[in-house]
Amino acid sequence: MSARTMPAIVLAFALAAACGEDPIAPGYRPPDEPARELTQDEAVSLFRGITRLSLNDEANPIHPGSVMIQCPQGGQVEVIETIDEFQAEADDEGADISLTIVPTACRMKYQGYTFLVDGDPDLRSHLHVETATPEFTEVVRIQGSIIGALGWQLNLRSGRCRIDGSVEATANVFPDPDNPATGFFRGSVCGHEVKIDMSESLMPLNFPI
Repeated sequence: MSARTMPAIVLAFALAAACGEDPIAPGYRPPDEPARELTQDEAVSLFRGITRLSLNDEANPIHPGSVMIQCPQGGQVEVIETIDEFQAEADDEGADISLTIVPTACRMKYQGYTFLVDGDPDLRSHLHVETATPEFTEVVRIQGSIIGALGWQLNLRSGRCRIDGSVEATANVFPDPDNPATGFFRGSVCGHEVKIDMSESLMPLNFPI
């Protein structure tokens, strides 16, 4: 149900109640009660769940083409990938990676919330990945963005979640307990301004560099 039609429906319920002809429907919401959009915790869980599922599928490491990932409780996510490898300065290597993430009736559970997710239309991720070798170590650095929109259902609620933000991450190619991987998304998720830890989504890195 769109936000534009909601005021007219609320007004119709109010008029019916004033006339006293029909009982109030169970789904009635008083005009001063806020719409039940996703809370920030729910929005972050939706974002982390779908990106972790789509970006860190160990069975289908990132490569050019299309990969179909099965969701844990049913449905699927199509990840369409393009990769442009390059040689940076000082023999550093890298790649520009674009991923289009399209969920279809994807049912997933994350942090206690069970979502049904569809592309509305999709999420698009653009990642600039470089490897560097400072002081005899090999480090991967990622910068990029994630934008798009998802359709979601959580219990009896449903809606549309717009996502728009930037990604930064750093990790050693060979795990180093003294220098753990870091990765963050900063931006807007379902109307909430957030900073989200994406280490578990982007690492370990399944990138061909």
